[in-house]
Formats: sequence, structure tokens, C-alpha cells
Amino acid sequence: MISNKQADLQDNSEVLLKITVSKAEIKKEYDNLVKEYCNKVAIKGFRKGKVPTEILVKKFGPELKQETTQNIIQKSLEEAFETVEHKPLAYARPELVNEVELDFDKDLTFQIKYDTFPKITLGEYKGLKVEKPQASVAAEDLDRELKNLQEKNSIVKEKENAQVEKGDVVSIDYIEMNGNMEEIENSKREGFVFEVGSGYNLYKIDDDILGMKPNEEKIMSKTYDETIEFPELKGKTVTLKVTVKSIKTKVVPEIDDELAQDISEKYKTLDDLKTDIKEKLEKVKEERIHEYLRTQLIDQIAANTQVQLPESMIQMELEYNWRNFLNQNRTNDKNMIDALAGQGKTKDDILKEWRSHAEKNLKSRLVLQEIKAKENITVTEEEIDGEIKNYADNHGMEFEKAKQSYAEANMLDMLKESIARDKAFKFLIDVAETKKGKSLKFLDLLQRNY
Repeated sequence: MISNKQADLQDNSEVLLKITVSKAEIKKEYDNLVKEYCNKVAIKGFRKGKVPTEILVKKFGPELKQETTQNIIQKSLEEAFETVEHKPLAYARPELVNEVELDFDKDLTFQIKYDTFPKITLGEYKGLKVEKPQASVAAEDLDRELKNLQEKNSIVKEKENAQVEKGDVVSIDYIEMNGNMEEIENSKREGFVFEVGSGYNLYKIDDDILGMKPNEEKIMSKTYDETIEFPELKGKTVTLKVTVKSIKTKVVPEIDDELAQDISEKYKTLDDLKTDIKEKLEKVKEERIHEYLRTQLIDQIAANTQVQLPESMIQMELEYNWRNFLNQNRTNDKNMIDALAGQGKTKDDILKEWRSHAEKNLKSRLVLQEIKAKENITVTEEEIDGEIKNYADNHGMEFEKAKQSYAEANMLDMLKESIARDKAFKFLIDVAETKKGKSLKFLDLLQRNY
């Protein structure tokens, strides 16, 4: 169909594609469409399939020309994309640059633009210098984990002579009130349970309910500043009606052999538990150090790599980040946009703030992908099975059932990619020049306070 085409790579991995279709092909496409319509269109006074061409054209002329134009553009694009050097990204919709008007006496020329996968010119990635942080698991780290386990294995019981104190576990009902002290629809929550003093509640009312008794009701107003982590509350004053439904006290077990045995039957003594905790913390330490090395290496490589990110790729990354943001805040588009409006911001403002970080993440992933290709880093079935076996062993599952679970969840490709990524990072670390870095406390390493 195409008589001529020309594709030029522009800035930001955008392609300008110019296509020419001959007038003979245009006429052929138009005649075929007219014939198709003559065979299937019913017009009053004519039997179906017997409509004269001139009658059909007179009645549907503009529509026929418009559909012919659309068909020519669609078919010529499909033809062009089969042979063009720079293929369009699957999620980047081609955009028509010029207006197209069909003229049977002229060839049809139109231009479109679309995003293509960016060309990547890798910087040096072998023999890079990187510092390896030093850390050790101390007694305080072991104690902290034991206290966490102690807390997790505590029980609650009804409190005698109940009155809310810090450390109590309470169940409350609450609802927001408007300026006329009327209940606000859809703001009610019943049976909300939290530990007083933990701050694990939306409105941060730990101190406000101290001293309350079961079935006691209290109306309270709170004003939230910019430090509140929930965007919908920043700079807002909220009036709540709170009712305490129950108060329970927490009973914390002793850290001893009995606690170890309650945690798992594989522990006979507290020392068994401590040994297992130490091994797990050592593993976490090595993982964090490895993560630090990966970050330093990929940042160095990316800084010296040339790549022009297409706009559609950046926008997709930003939209992915936005969806994660909504999920983390357990809200939806409308509620978040309304909350941002209360702060004088829009979704676009937030995406602009995130843009540089999104570009950095994209570039890092593309760099690693290029290194995998250049070094021919692949994943074998044995390696995939090995990872699934580790998962099965850790979760008390049979290997075949675990593998079936991965397949049914469509996670085998994701697992393969994860293994390939880990192999690529291991390669980069192996060929890097690593020297001893600064000493860190285990907790700083854990919290990435490098």
C-alpha cells in the first residue's frame, strides 16, 4: 500500500514517521469499501445488497471518505511498523501530526509521531570503585528482636475497674461532626481497635481518650498541622464523637524458655531462639550491604550512561507510582485529589515532584537491562526450580505444589526476571573494586541510614 516512507529519530526517543500512499491505492481502498457497503447496507426502496453505487455514495459520501482515510492510515501504519527500524512502544499510541483530507486526484501523505525504545550507550560498568559498609549484629539488636517477639506474643484481657490508660487495648466507635454538630455521612467507624499510645489511629486521639470508661462518649476537636502523615487531614480541624466500647489490658510474657517454645516447637530453649534470631539478622545484614553496593554501582553506571527517556515511558512510571501511592494510603483517586486540593495542590503538582525520581529509577532499570543483554546473563530452568524449592522449604510446601502456585499466579516470568536481576548485580559486584567502608550500627544499616 505504501509508496514511500521515512522515519526520523527525534529528541527523547520520539520518531517522526512520514508515509505516502499513492492515489491508485486510495481509489482501490475506497472502491472496496463502497462495494462492501453496497452488499450489506439496506436503503429504503432497495433490497439489501442491491443498492446502486451512485445512491450509496450520494447518501454516505462523507462517511465513506472518512472511513477510507482511517483504513488507509491504519493499514499503512501496520505495514510500515513491520519494517521500520525504530518500533513503537506497545503502550505509546501514535499521534497524527497533520490534518488528513482525502483527494482522489492526489497521493496521500501524512505524518505521525510515536515513542520508541530508547537507545542506550552504556558508561563503564567494570572495575568501578565502591565502599562496602561495615556492620555487626550486637547484643542490643538481639534484645530488640526478642522484645518485638515478646510484644507479638502478649495477650489481652478485660481490664478491671476500667479506665483508659496508655498501653491499654481499646475498641472505639467514632464519627466526624460538622459545624452544626451533625454527624457526617460515611465517616463512621465501629469497633476500631488499637493500642493507646501507639499512634496507630487516623486521628491520633491516644491522649484524648485517656481516663475514659466503657460506654463513655466524648466529643473532641483536633487541628492537624503539616506534620500529620495523612494528606487528607493536613491543615484541617476535625470534630469527633468517640465512644469507648471496651478496654483491655495487655499481659506481656517473660522472655524465657516458655516463650521460645510458644513461638515455635522447633525451639526447646531460649538459647535456641536467640541462635535462630542471630542467624536471621546476619542474613538481613548481608542483604542490606549487598543492596547498598548495588545502589552505588548502578548510580555510577547510570551517571555515565547516555539514554533519552521517551515521555510515554516516564508518564507510565509516574502513573504506576501514583497507583502505589493510593494503595499505601488506602484511598482512591477522587479522595486523594480532594485532599490535595485542600492543600492547594493537584495531582499534576505531585507528579512533577516525583518526576526526577521516576526518571532515575527508569534509567537504572534500563542500564541493568542493557548490561544483562551485553553480558548474556540468562536464567536456567534449574535456577528457577532452585528458587521455588527454597520457597517451598521455607513455607512447608511440596515443590510441585509450590511450582504450580507460581504458574497459576503467572509469577514464573517475574521470578525469572528477579533471578536475572540478581545475577546481573552479582556480576557487577564481582567485577568491581571493593574496599572497606565506614562502620555502621546494625539498626542504621537496617533503616538505610548510610
